[in-house]
Amino acid sequence: MSESVVVTEWITTREAAQRLGVKRTTLYTYVSRGLLTRRRSGGESLFDRAEIDVLAGTRHHPGSPLGVLPMRSVRSSVSEVREGELFLRGVPLADLADESLDEVVELVLGPAPAIAVSVPAHLSALPLDRRLPALAQWAGSHGEWVEPAAAAGIAKGLLGAVPIALGGGPEPDRPVPDALFNAVAGRPGSPREVATLNTALVALVDHGLAASVVAARVAASARSSAYDCLVAGYAALSGQLHGGIGPSALAVLRDGPPSDPSRPMPGFGHWRHPEGDPRAEAILARLALVDCSAPALARLDEIASRTDRRPNIDGALAALILTCDLPDAAAEVFFQVGRTAGLAAHVVEESEEDPLRWRATDPTA
Repeated sequence: MSESVVVTEWITTREAAQRLGVKRTTLYTYVSRGLLTRRRSGGESLFDRAEIDVLAGTRHHPGSPLGVLPMRSVRSSVSEVREGELFLRGVPLADLADESLDEVVELVLGPAPAIAVSVPAHLSALPLDRRLPALAQWAGSHGEWVEPAAAAGIAKGLLGAVPIALGGGPEPDRPVPDALFNAVAGRPGSPREVATLNTALVALVDHGLAASVVAARVAASARSSAYDCLVAGYAALSGQLHGGIGPSALAVLRDGPPSDPSRPMPGFGHWRHPEGDPRAEAILARLALVDCSAPALARLDEIASRTDRRPNIDGALAALILTCDLPDAAAEVFFQVGRTAGLAAHVVEESEEDPLRWRATDPTA
């Protein structure tokens, strides 16, 4: 009887680092500890894919959720975190932070025409942070099933309608960040305030396979309507450990960090960005130019120095809300609006994959 031959699949340093979510230098540390095998070929380091996958399934990133499921088979061109930096469609966030939201939406979603979405009057009775999900659900309840591939046009229509859903007037030629600020704040934003919100929305467009993205992709895999796919994403986004974490981050800025230093601290630290969240850095650089931002920024610096944890995207949003005197619910609203384009891009991408591929395997079976 012949013995089976195990063929080692060697992958590049870049792919190995992406699968583990670490910097390249960390890979070499694992090699020195005997955790990984490395070989050289053509002047490049290669790693055993099987060893990488085993390590990815067992190691725990400091600060990361316990028991996180490794989604190693899911590839996406929408965004990636590489060596601590965020890329949207391969373009570094640092190069996009000052671009208009409209241009970044076009980059992420492509030239799909917007599908018009009307705003029903009854949305005005809902809390601010429930209106965009309700708008998507209401729009999807009128008509037939819409293929997930149409999510890009639907997202553009929702982005155009959301300022109206939040209480603003119909201003089709006004940029979304400008109209959105006016609707949420109840006043026009200064050019620097609006520019900061624009950067925040760009930074929120996508961040890899976050919970909301996975929810939207699972719905798309089941070939749910494009509207329902976005609603699924918004539902996960509302979680208090995801887009709904805003009030907790605001509480930290207002009241200080928890007395127990081992407890998670909303608004500070991110396991994917141990050296600093590039999204927060982009927002805070803009916010520093806004009048009266000094107290909020000083508060961030004070807490960061006391806890040795740098502000993340939620801390930056909290500072924006405090500086501009916006409602507490604005953090989740901004998260929903910014992430709409990313959710839609993932839904479209998933629509091109085999259906129902997200069924899990019972490890006891």
